[in-house]
This record gives sequence, C-alpha cells and structure tokens, in this order.
Amino acid sequence: MAGKKTQNFNVREFKFNSLVPREEGASEGISTFEFQELDAAAHFTQNISQETIRSEREAAEETGFNFLPKVREYRGLKEQEERDLEARIQAEVQKRFEEVKQAAYEEGYNAGHSEGVEKAYAEASENLAQQIEEFGVSLAELNASKQAIYDKSREEAYQMVKNLSKWVILKEVDEKYYLVRLLEKLIHEINTKSNLVVRVNEASFGHMPEVVKIVERTLGKLTNLRLEIDHEQSENGIILESENTIIDGSFAAQMKSIDKIFETVGLND
Repeated sequence: MAGKKTQNFNVREFKFNSLVPREEGASEGISTFEFQELDAAAHFTQNISQETIRSEREAAEETGFNFLPKVREYRGLKEQEERDLEARIQAEVQKRFEEVKQAAYEEGYNAGHSEGVEKAYAEASENLAQQIEEFGVSLAELNASKQAIYDKSREEAYQMVKNLSKWVILKEVDEKYYLVRLLEKLIHEINTKSNLVVRVNEASFGHMPEVVKIVERTLGKLTNLRLEIDHEQSENGIILESENTIIDGSFAAQMKSIDKIFETVGLND
C-alpha cells in the first residue's frame, strides 16, 4: 500500500502593516513603520519665547488645563519647569546659607563675651556644614523623584500611542471593504493565486464569495480556492493557507503584532 503523502508547511508570523490601499505611483514593496524617539520635534520650540511658554503654563494652572506629556516636553513647558525648579532650589540653598551664616555670626557675637567670637563661630560653622549636607541629600532625593516622574510620563505616552494603533485597527475591521483589502494583501504576501484555503469566522463566511469576486477584479482569477469557517476567530480576519505556507491575518495576530512592536521600547502589558 502506498505511503501517505505528507506536506511540509512553512509557517511564518504575520507582520502587520497598514491596510490602507496604496496611492497611485506608490512603491509596490511592503514598508514597515518603526517607532523612534521623537527628537526631531525639538524644532517646534525654536520660535517660542520663554515669556510665551510661561504665560501658557500660568494660564493652564489658573484654568486647570492639563497638557499631554509629549506636548509639555516638545513645547518646552517641561524644560522651563525644570529650570524654574532648579532656580528655586539654588535660591533656597543660598537663602538658607545666608540665614545660617548670619545666625552663626550673631551667635558667635553674643557668645563672644564669655568664650570668644572665634570659637562660637567655628561651632556655628560646623552646624552649618551639617545642615548643608542634609540639604544635599534632600536635593539628591528630589532629582531621583524627578527622573521617576519622567519615566512614568514616557511610559504613559507610549501606552497612548499603542492604544491609538489598536483603535485604528478596530476601526478598519468594521469598515465595509476591510476583508477585501486584507485578502488582497495576504495574497500578495503569499505570492500565489492557486490552491488557496481562506479561513474566516462564521459571521464573515457568508460575505466571502462576494469578497473573492471583488479581489479577482484586481488580481485576476483565483483557481482552486476553498473557503472554510474558523470557529476560533471571533473578529473579522483571515488566515490564508497555500500548499506550503500559512499566513495568520486574524484580528488576534494583528493585536499581537502591535504588542511586539512596543515591547522593543520596554512597554509590556
């Protein structure tokens, strides 16, 4: 009896790209989007005076308005706040120094009748040195807190972009021709138009014959195409299978693709 023929499947992960149709004249290749630091946005603050930034901060405080973290950073508000904080700290250090210095002098002067001004001043100076050291420790703790606040704001900004990306996909999934665009993209990716198996959820299955007809107007005849219901898919999506390749274009796979993009910047749910 002849042995059962086996097939080897090359299973590769679906890489999510924009599903918006290319504009006329656009490159046929698949381009990926890489999230990078937004250093280029620094030029937004070149023509903004410090007085304007300060007036915006004061107006926000009076009205209870909150700027987004990235807006505060690239508008220059955050930088001005940090400079103001450092200036206040320096002023407070100088003020404390002068107060303690004056107190030490007065203490030394008053004690000079019995012990001498020089001895009293030396003791007061020692006390001053201790207070300055304690203040330095407090300042270091303040800087550490400032860094923690910055890290938290950065993480919140990445989370906002991640949520926005998923919202865009959710919006596309509900569009009328989403499955048409997705099937066209997956066929280009799998690079064959014959002997294909298209798996969709039960809700989408009834629309697929019309979807296939629309795709064939653009890509040509799809020969030996089989449609199947995939009960594991709850949202609109497509898993496309050829003789040796499977591409997962399900909704869950697209969400996972976005999560992996943001894992590269340290954002993990």
